[in-house]
Formats: sequence, C-alpha cells, structure tokens
Amino acid sequence: MRLLFITVLIFNYAFAKAETVPSYDKECIYVIAKSGLNMRDTAGPEGKVITKFPYGTKLDWSPPGSNDVKTFVLDNGEKLEGYWVKVWKSVPYEDLKGNQGGYVFSAYLSYHLEDLPLSSLYLFNGFSYMDSNYEDFYSANYQVNEETYNYSAYIDCYPRYQKHVEPLSVNNRMESEYGDDAVAFLKSKIKIEVVELKDVITKRKSSTYDIDYSNKPEYIYTEGNVDDGGWFKFDLPLKNGAIKIIKPWLGEFSYNHNYLGKIEVLNLYILYADFEGREYYGIDMDTGEKKQVHLNISPQSDYSVEFGHFYMETGAQLEIKYLDKNLELQKYLSINFQSWEIDEDLSSSFWISDKEMILKVHLIDSAVSGNYYDDRKEEHSWQYLKLTIL
Repeated sequence: MRLLFITVLIFNYAFAKAETVPSYDKECIYVIAKSGLNMRDTAGPEGKVITKFPYGTKLDWSPPGSNDVKTFVLDNGEKLEGYWVKVWKSVPYEDLKGNQGGYVFSAYLSYHLEDLPLSSLYLFNGFSYMDSNYEDFYSANYQVNEETYNYSAYIDCYPRYQKHVEPLSVNNRMESEYGDDAVAFLKSKIKIEVVELKDVITKRKSSTYDIDYSNKPEYIYTEGNVDDGGWFKFDLPLKNGAIKIIKPWLGEFSYNHNYLGKIEVLNLYILYADFEGREYYGIDMDTGEKKQVHLNISPQSDYSVEFGHFYMETGAQLEIKYLDKNLELQKYLSINFQSWEIDEDLSSSFWISDKEMILKVHLIDSAVSGNYYDDRKEEHSWQYLKLTIL
C-alpha cells in the first residue's frame, strides 16, 4: 500500500533526460495514493499545495514524453520513480472554466484501481423498491445516455468511482421521509462494507435451499463444441421416469440453456439462459414444467438475493426479494450499482446470517466495454463486500 508522506519526499535535481519514451498513452488516470495525493502549483515537492485528491479521483493529465526528466521520491523509505506531470480534475464540459490545473508525481497515478474507494460503495445508476406486483414504492434513476458518458473536460473518460452529474429522477410514491435524498433512502434499506474473506469465511451459513451442484448432465453438442461456443442439449431425468430434453433456442437471438444444479427441497432443477444477461429458472422434477425460482435464499427463508448481468447494463445488478414463510414475494429491491460488479458464480457469495450476505465483487473498470471504455482492465481485482439487509 502506497502512502503519500510529503515530509519525506526527496527530490533529485541531477538527472539526465529519459532514454526512452514512457509507455503512457491515455489521457485519463486515477489517484492510487491511499492517503490522498497533493496537487501543487509547480512541478516538484517545493511547490505550494493547491488541493488534495482522495484515492480513486479521476484526473485528466498531460502524459510525460521523451523530453521530460525522470526522477524519484522517497515514500516511507521506498524509492518511487516517475515524473512531475500536469493534471486537472475531470469535470463536465460546462465546468471547464476555472478548472485549475497543477502538478502531481506520476508514481501515484494509474489507469486502474486495485481497491474500491469507500466513497463509491453506494454509487448507483438507478434502483427501485417495489411491491409484490413490481409497482414502485420508491425509485431513483440518473438520466444517463451515450452523449453524457463524456464527463471529462478534455477527453472521453467514464467517471466510474465518482457521482453522476446528470439529473436524478426520484419517484417517492410511498412518501418516504427521505424525500428526494435517494442515497439516504437506499442506506435505510441496506448497508455495504468492505471485508476480508479470511474474517468471514468461517461464519458461512448453510441453508436447506442451497444449490446442489453435483451430478451435472452431459452436454451433447449438436453443432460445434465447448471451445467454439457451439449449440448443445442435455437430458434431465424426472421422478416419474420420463426424460426432459433441454434444447437451445435457435430462433432470433439464439442462446443455450445451461444446467446449474438442483434444490431438492423445492423439487427443482436450476437452469439459466444467457441472453443479454443470465435469467435463472427452475424445472419441476416431477412434471418437467418451467417455474420461477428464488435463489440465494437466506438461512431463515426471509430473503433471497440474486445478481448477475442483465439487459446489457454495466455495474452490479443486485436484487433483494423479501419473502413470506411460503417463499411468496412480498417486496422487491432492485439496484444497479455504478462502480462494481458481482461474480456470476453464485457459489462464490454466501450468507453469514439471515440478514448478512458476503458478495465477491470486482471493480467496474475490469468489465466495461463499448466505444467509451477501450481502456478497461483485462484481469479482475477481487474483493469481498458484506451486504446487510436492514
């Protein structure tokens, strides 16, 4: 972990110019100094501090070139090499006027973050709190479209870990005391904390509704194979002796059906189709009929928590279902988080109490795609969050 201690910076003024052109080739970048990064009015540690950027702040910058001088600083005894570079805080175009620039040391900048900024845990694109008929009690959504993805004053760069600048639409049909303060309303329903896996794994709770992942059927490829993503079918034995054949959908927007496991107490095989995101459903073990299913049911059966990637949207798609003793839906909270995504493997997340679930997540910039996201990271940096239903 890099901590920025200005008092121990030692600047070496006797360096030759860099031999090679640095590999920096993008113009938006993030602050990775965990204790924050000072921006100065001139290049060097003697410059006056203008402001301090928190960890995760997105900046626009002028990357160093072949004529810039490479130097180093000492940070808590560690020698860090880099350049003094010009930066500006990324702001919407309308805020360009008066956006003061300054200088920071490049060793504390990176195109990608390794840890979620705590300030980004609750950032959302939208959420809805609904009744059993999916009618909104309370909902909030930012009016985001492709043109507003360009938040930067200088270049196209998505502010993955900072608040939206677009208008927020709030529907407060239940006349909640929180009014248009959507973040406060959301925090009244859930609590999110960063945790270490080693601290929570021993608290894992089992449930009679846990999925049995054993005895998976054999996929029979009717076209192609597993390597080229071909089409397959498989058989599910029913308790009446019949066989339910699961075939791919080969109409418009074709997709396979995948076997996940079974929940014996519900008498259901669990399958999913992967079309614009995963859609889970059950197959009755007696009749072979398709049925709706609740997944990740809490130990006392009061809630289910489901997640995945739906409707081609980025960000964690999290659904909390409030259930009665018969597992009938009573209320529903659906959230599209902005800054992180959840591992699609349902078995990687788990309950530690009837109200607390551990989620395996990664930062959004290792998953984004599209014209505005060509600087995405290829490998996930996994973390664990504790979700508490309040």
